[in-house]
Amino acid sequence: MKGKKDKDVKSRIKERTIQEVIQKVSLWRLLYTGYEKNGVIVKMTLDEAAVKVQISKKSLDDYLMQLRSAKKYGFDFDKHIKEKIGVIRSFVRKMKE
Repeated sequence: MKGKKDKDVKSRIKERTIQEVIQKVSLWRLLYTGYEKNGVIVKMTLDEAAVKVQISKKSLDDYLMQLRSAKKYGFDFDKHIKEKIGVIRSFVRKMKE
């Protein structure tokens, strides 16, 4: 925006890689479903787990939906693991048409 100083404009975080998204979503769901710590099962809410993973719950929900859709349509995760999540978004969008 013209007239705004750089510190006033919120910059967008770089797009995450598919590998990073899979890792973050997996951790988020693990924290939610529960894990053992010192013989005690520890569970968090989805919101608490999102804070721990440092990604908004809304983004994690979207990533999970994208990953599930990509799997359903036969996306080759191994081939594209180092690419950005936008590759999955494009693939899913194309497959839904």
